[in-house]
Amino acid sequence: MRILITNDDSVSASQLLPLIKWCQKLGDVTTVVPKFEQSGKSHAIDFTRPIEIKRVDLIDGVRAFSMDSTPADCIRFAHFGLQEEFDLILSGINRGFNLGKDIGYSGTAGAIFEGGRLGIPGIAFSTQPDSFDGAREYLEKVWNYIVDGGLLDKNLLYNVNIPKGNGEIRITR
Repeated sequence: MRILITNDDSVSASQLLPLIKWCQKLGDVTTVVPKFEQSGKSHAIDFTRPIEIKRVDLIDGVRAFSMDSTPADCIRFAHFGLQEEFDLILSGINRGFNLGKDIGYSGTAGAIFEGGRLGIPGIAFSTQPDSFDGAREYLEKVWNYIVDGGLLDKNLLYNVNIPKGNGEIRITR
């Protein structure tokens, strides 16, 4: 499986490396993330100025890039710039939940919306800022729930909020 990872919290976000490490067991990982935090940028793209794209060293065996632009642009660069096909986009783990109508403002969700526009399944992960460790530990359970339930065959995009203390998985609207 070819997995593209992005976020809206930047290349220096503390939750990025654990997500990449966890994804390596699922397949071949490429990471394209914003250089600076892009929270609230929704599905924005930038076509009015030059965009800096740099290759960065994050984890051995993972091709990674930093872009001075939005999460949606990160997806566009990975697809059109690298000219690669991806089987799955994972965005996050976001600092703070993406709930209700606010999902429309989220850069984390905006990345998977752009992927969906390109026909690529995506999952946006979010948690409370003080519960990253718990969210990282819960990724396996969430992933197994999605795979075992065939959820990516039923819907292209999922927004997953992982609360502190985790618990039972519930599908909501």
